Amino acid sequence: MTSTPAPISIPLGKTVFVQALRYTALFDQKPFAEALLIYTDNGAYKIMSPGENHYGSYVSYTDVADSPQHVIFLSWPSEDWDRNVASHTLTFNPDSAAFTQVLVLPGNPVPRSQYGYALPTADPESLDMTASWDQVRDTYAATFEELRALAT
Repeated sequence: MTSTPAPISIPLGKTVFVQALRYTALFDQKPFAEALLIYTDNGAYKIMSPGENHYGSYVSYTDVADSPQHVIFLSWPSEDWDRNVASHTLTFNPDSAAFTQVLVLPGNPVPRSQYGYALPTADPESLDMTASWDQVRDTYAATFEELRALAT
């Protein structure tokens, strides 16, 4: 008889950096041009968009509080990824605000490339991690408008 493992609890750290993202090239199964990426001080992250809301772990090549430049993300199993995981590697260019993203899905040998623009948000520590997408979109409307202008 196989038993089901007990769920584990992973504490989220304190928010240390938040980026608003505007994709200009998208993965067809995730066609959400805007997203908010939230980094915590213990290597956990949360990403939100009109159709995504999941958590994962990250490792950054630089201190994320000083604007990340190359970060590897591994999503935790979520409904967003059919109860599975996904790996994303993002490289940010602080001079142009551009970023590239490589997506790898389990069992799929072909990575997917995406790209766009990213800007930090002010006062990341004040972000409400329980807020909805609509609430954070309203809070950071000016940043998302700046990203839209960069993308055109």
